[in-house]
Amino acid sequence: MLSPVAAIVLAILSTAILILRRKRLHTLPPGPRGWPFIGNLFDLHQEFPWITYSKWSKTYGDIVFLRVVSTPLLIVSSADVALELMDKRSAIYSSRPTSIMDVMTGWDFNVSFIPYGQQWRNIRRKIHEHFHQMITPSYRDKQTKHVHAFLRQCLAGQERQFNHKLIRQLLAATIMDIIYGIKIKDMDNDYITTVVKSLEVLGEIKQPGKYWVDYMPFLQYVPQWVPRNTSAKFAAHSRPIVEKMLNRPFNAVRNGETSNNCVAASMLAKIELQPDVERRREEEIHAKHAAGIIYAAAVETTFSVLQAFFCGMAMSPDIQKRARQELDSVVGPERLPTYDDQDHLPYVQAIFMECLRWMTTVPLGVPHSATQDDYYNGYFIPSGTIIIPNAWHILHNPEEYPEPDKFNPDRFIKDGVINPMIRDPAAIAFGFGRRICPGRHFAKDTAFLAIASILHTFDIKPSIDENGHELDPTPQLHGSIISFPSPLNYRLKSRSEGAEKLIRATEL
Repeated sequence: MLSPVAAIVLAILSTAILILRRKRLHTLPPGPRGWPFIGNLFDLHQEFPWITYSKWSKTYGDIVFLRVVSTPLLIVSSADVALELMDKRSAIYSSRPTSIMDVMTGWDFNVSFIPYGQQWRNIRRKIHEHFHQMITPSYRDKQTKHVHAFLRQCLAGQERQFNHKLIRQLLAATIMDIIYGIKIKDMDNDYITTVVKSLEVLGEIKQPGKYWVDYMPFLQYVPQWVPRNTSAKFAAHSRPIVEKMLNRPFNAVRNGETSNNCVAASMLAKIELQPDVERRREEEIHAKHAAGIIYAAAVETTFSVLQAFFCGMAMSPDIQKRARQELDSVVGPERLPTYDDQDHLPYVQAIFMECLRWMTTVPLGVPHSATQDDYYNGYFIPSGTIIIPNAWHILHNPEEYPEPDKFNPDRFIKDGVINPMIRDPAAIAFGFGRRICPGRHFAKDTAFLAIASILHTFDIKPSIDENGHELDPTPQLHGSIISFPSPLNYRLKSRSEGAEKLIRATEL
């Protein structure tokens, strides 16, 4: 029997031979040269990887090939190529790469990262049942209630530097109410602090190239006590937090501790009709996973979009003025915006579209995985290749979006309506093919009402320092799989006494 060391050496030699053989037989896409054995591992882990990958595209083209140990990667920096591979060839490119760190930390329930198959279909079906385009309007009363509560909190804290935690509180309260029937009063709630910590874990493990175990799976068997075994130590600390986030609110619903007017209760009621005990147990696990990822995905992504909105508005008083003119014309001074106004507010819609594009929420998309060998434009894409769509680069392509670093909703408007000839950033930002975000309709609804309501009632201004000078509100994108703009130098001031009365009247 081979010793462990001999087995590892044999695996390395076999991998090297396989790579060399494939190189001779096929033409791979161009890309930066890697090191022996580890390939481009050191090239992946960058502070702003989307910018590095964008620079590579200028040297190597729209598709850039890398290899990390035995894992091939393809970075796609073109909308047309991304749509060709992940939309038109979705039969090949709808899976996800397996992540050892997902398993080790407990994040392997996340439908966004589960490989294509029956487990993914089961969980996604449950999400779709409760968040497809025809059913999301049923949540609008609760969304409106929480947006109005957010306006009251903004009014209480106006003139000071805006506390961006109020945005996350708005989203957390909305989604916890809708998914679990749990009422959230502030961000110190234990449910929320657990979710925030769990999402910090997710952001940590999704930094490209940070944890070698995802590219060298045999490292998962290295004992935790071995020096520099950061993956095992981090997973041991993180897994209980993730499991608590997943189990605690779902168990509260199952035990009757929350309102039964919620998604999780509806899922459980349907499961109870299943006569087969084993099937019922399996369905409950899928329901718990579906409920857990709806919260995590809905809060963080929309939080990023709304942060981009506040930063963009603080930089652009002229854009605020134009949006208010539209709101004043459609909504008027006697009421707050509603969902019925949405189709009549194209400029407000354009602001949301520009927020998606400008500070790209998921700058490197969510990776896809090729399940069989393929060819594109004469280049060979081997089975198992991880496809990384550089959404940030695509949405900052100056040929499609002139002056891409400028916040400019007007790029989407022509003759007073949304210009259908300009690509909607949602076509890139919400994913591709069969893996498009199932909660996108709900996210758009939440963001629209929050944006319209804030613009109708507040001026958004840069913060001021102790000397009364305005601070620069220009943000920079930070983060990993979900990114956020910072710094956040802005404040709110109510538009008028009439606006304040409208806000206070929502408490009645």
